[in-house]
Amino acid sequence: MKPVLNLITITKDDLDGVAATIRSTKNIRANLGVRQIIVDSSSQQVADNMRELLHNEENIEYIWQEPSGIAGAFNLGIKGLDSQWVWFLNGRDEVHPKLDEKLLLQILDSTQADVLIFQIEYMGGRLKRKRNPPLWALWPPMYPNWVPHPGTFIKTELFKQYGVFDPAFKIAMDTDLWMRLFSEKVTVDMLSIPVTLYDIQGVSATDSVSTDKEVQQIFRKNIGRILNWWIATGIHLLKTLAIPFTQIFYLFLRKLKRLTKRIFT
Repeated sequence: MKPVLNLITITKDDLDGVAATIRSTKNIRANLGVRQIIVDSSSQQVADNMRELLHNEENIEYIWQEPSGIAGAFNLGIKGLDSQWVWFLNGRDEVHPKLDEKLLLQILDSTQADVLIFQIEYMGGRLKRKRNPPLWALWPPMYPNWVPHPGTFIKTELFKQYGVFDPAFKIAMDTDLWMRLFSEKVTVDMLSIPVTLYDIQGVSATDSVSTDKEVQQIFRKNIGRILNWWIATGIHLLKTLAIPFTQIFYLFLRKLKRLTKRIFT
């Protein structure tokens, strides 16, 4: 039987950040048997120090690779997964100190969901929990209702079905993944419990101009999925209302949905 959870941590030239992350994962690794994969793209000197730092740590697999971007590092970590679930906890992000880790693993082991979205809490001198958006606002999964990947757990089998992170995106590749997952028959649960202390100095927060450009590209790439979802929602609403004149409009929407699938897929 597969282990319940693996963690993937990506880093580049940030020994202190990884040190903070692995301190926070020590209990879940040492006492609960959770494996952590660290994908490092640091310079040779930092990589040597990283290996020394991790030498005596339990349940850590260290992988070095040439700098290949965030998506490339995520995807390399995904190749090494042997678990039912994955949690992306990057360097400088930390397991929340109040997290009941045994309860977390019980939830993962018993849920029928495919994706679980928990809360994150921001670091940086102003600890503040990020509220989960209302359920209806998860589509499309874009700003301001951003799905926080450090607080999200994904069934590993989904990557075989729907693909991994797209290396064409340097910052917002997680939004592209959410588009693919949430437009399919994937069950998503949200739990308003903080699991991560999140470092707000990441590139998505500090380079909003580049992030916005990528989000616009992702929107254009997925416009067919977005329209199909809205049309499907309209069809469901009309069927639910069961008003006679809606039958004509219902047939029109079905034809429109087939047309948009033909155009955008």
